[in-house]
Order: sequence, then structure tokens, then C-alpha cells
Amino acid sequence: MHLELIALLFLVLPRLTSPNAVEVHQVQEPPQFQSLSASSASSQCDFTHLHPRRYAAYHLPPPTDQFSPSISIDGVLDEKVWAEVPWSEPLQDIRGPAFWSQPWFATKFKLRYDQKFLYIGAYLEETEVWANVSQRNEVIFHDNDFEVFVDADGSTHNYKEFELNARNATWNLWLNRPYRDGGHENSTRVDPKHGFDMLSGGMRSAVFVKGPINDPSERLHYWTVEIALPLLQLASHSSSKVPPVSNSFWRINFSRVEWPVRVVMDGGTGKQHYEKKAGLSEENWVWSAQYAVDMHRPEWWGYLQFRPRGESPPMLSDEEVPLDPEWGVRYVSFQFYYAQHAFHNATGTYTSSMEQLLPYFTSREAMECTKLLDMSATDKLFSAQIGLRTSVDDVSEFVASIEEDGYITVEKVSKASVITAIE
Repeated sequence: MHLELIALLFLVLPRLTSPNAVEVHQVQEPPQFQSLSASSASSQCDFTHLHPRRYAAYHLPPPTDQFSPSISIDGVLDEKVWAEVPWSEPLQDIRGPAFWSQPWFATKFKLRYDQKFLYIGAYLEETEVWANVSQRNEVIFHDNDFEVFVDADGSTHNYKEFELNARNATWNLWLNRPYRDGGHENSTRVDPKHGFDMLSGGMRSAVFVKGPINDPSERLHYWTVEIALPLLQLASHSSSKVPPVSNSFWRINFSRVEWPVRVVMDGGTGKQHYEKKAGLSEENWVWSAQYAVDMHRPEWWGYLQFRPRGESPPMLSDEEVPLDPEWGVRYVSFQFYYAQHAFHNATGTYTSSMEQLLPYFTSREAMECTKLLDMSATDKLFSAQIGLRTSVDDVSEFVASIEEDGYITVEKVSKASVITAIE
């Protein structure tokens, strides 16, 4: 089967509806690049055209006699500290901007932070505002919902997820690793007594709707949310510090689930209500594209940069947030990871031979930009150290270590030590 057909089949896979399901690994775009010359390697191997979206979060200012910067979590984004910062780009289809279907309702967010909390304000355009789930820490995405995903250290492990619907029913959980890699949910939904719960750290949320929900006779146009997520819980079991280091990056993404509904008349009461259309799947709209119907691919999440305390928000909304200098080596490391899993699916084992692995790369550019420094593999495990080739005889100053479960770390090293490792 051609790689182009394989990629197309993956694009039409439905969203996971079971929290503990494992989705098939999707390859990225099929090979489309010519062999890299020495002069082009440096420019093409940075992969900036695939860099996820970025947003800068500004620290709340200290209070003064005339101004208190606190955010009242009531769902109404009317505080001055919200007006000071720009909206994000609108959410897009989870499969990326090139996918044929794109959102017909606008969704956007703003971020602020202080020493203890990450604050999220979001606007969701909607003409049919409904929600059924009312209990905390139930599976919320069976309703229309808004979701937040945070990977504090970029390892793709020990990340946190938060969901809420228009009733302000919430679900928060900690995943030790993605479901595709054998990960599992830790929350009070699965372990009521000992499960992970950010409520103990001061988590708060609120929803504002200009009118009652679940009422088709109401002419509603949007709902807004405010969320305060405790930084200590977001960063738990990671290497990130709290308060965050100035100008540091955390990985973050936002998702909106939108179900098609119809208006149904209740025969007993004569009242109308919304009901999901049978046989139709939901839409999944995200901030930074996942290139698959799967939010649990943290390597594709966007970047949150924490601006220094005392720095004022920009006057213009199009301020440029820096690129992650580690992005290139992270990208090729996950192309290597995808290739190893494709090889394992075909043969039942991983390989320590780059030559055997080459046919399983789906991007020729990524393959040629990968400088393998070290690799070991068995039928169940693999680990590799990878550099980013910047010319024929050189590699980048960043080296990634990646394992079969997707755990990745990146270290900045001297060029001399990298060259020694290669030799």
C-alpha cells in the first residue's frame, strides 16, 4: 500500500471516545523532499514551517492603591488584566489548516499567570448552548466542551488535562504518558479516594452564558469561561520549576469538542431540548494542529512562554513569540519514534539498524536531517540519542534522548562533545 494512502486513512480515523483507548500511530505527511545539499541542510533542518503555535503569558502586575489586578473567576472576562493581552489565533480543525473542514464557530483564549496560578479566559461562539453532564470528574467530552492540556517540561509524560462544559462541570486528570504508549488516567474519577485532583491546589472555573442553556427557544451567541489552574499541580512529576522561570516554555494545547444536535420536542412537557444527531461524530477544533484525531500527541502541542514578572503586555496583538531552539531536534526525534513504531508494527521488534529503519520514515527531509548518535533496541524497548544535522559534517548543539514510550529530553551540548560522540 502506498504511503500516501496510509496517511489518508489515518486522517479519517474518528476521535477516541474511550478515555483509556489506544489510537494507532499516525504517520506524518508522506515523503516529498529532494535530497538535501550541504548548503540547504542548515536552513531546511530547522523545520520552522512545522513549528507549533506560540503564546506569551504575562505575569499579573502587583496591586496598587488605584488598581487591584486580581481575576474574579466568574466566567466574565471584564477585568482590565484581560483587556491588556491579545487573543490567541482562532482554533482550527485538529487535523491541521489544510484539512477540508474548518470550524464554523470562533474559539479563542487569553492567558495570564501569577506565582501560583495559570489563568485562562476563553470565548466560544455558539448558537446552541447545551450540556448534560453535571457531576464533577465525569467524562465531559460527551458534551460540547472546552479542554486544556499542559506538559510542563515537554517530556510528553506526566501531563495534565482539564475539561469543562457549559454547566461548568469539570474533569481534571494526570496522565503518566500518552494512551498510545500504555498511559493511564490518574483522577478521582478512577480512584475517588487517592486520585489526582487539582481542586486541592485551588483550581477554580466558571462559565458565563447570556441566558439559560439547553433551551432552543433562547437566541444565544456564545459562552465564555474563566479558569485558574494551580501551577504546582500542573508541574507535578516534571522537571519544571514553580513559579516558572522567566521566558521558559511549557507545552500547552486547547481543544473544543462540538457535537451536531437537533431540536426535539418532549411529548410529556411540550418543551423543546437539544439531542445529539444519531450516527454523527463530533468535530474537534484545536489551537495547535495535531495532524491526527488525537489530542494525546504532546509533541505537537503549542508553546506557552512565561514572560518575566514586571514586564508589561505588548501594545500590539501580533507580538512575535520566540521559536523554541530545540524544536528541530524534537521534530526529527519523533519522526524517528514514528518510524520505530511502524517497524515494530511490521516486524514485532524494534531495530538498532538505521538502514532497516529508513523505509519507515515518512518524511525524507526528516530522515536526512537526523544524525543518530547512539541507539539500542530489543523486541520491546528502544532508546536513541539524536542530533540535528546542520550541514554534511556538522550537527546542532542540541541532542535529544528518546525512548519507545515517547519520553524525550533535550540537552544543550558543545559542538566538540557532539563530534566526539559521533566519532
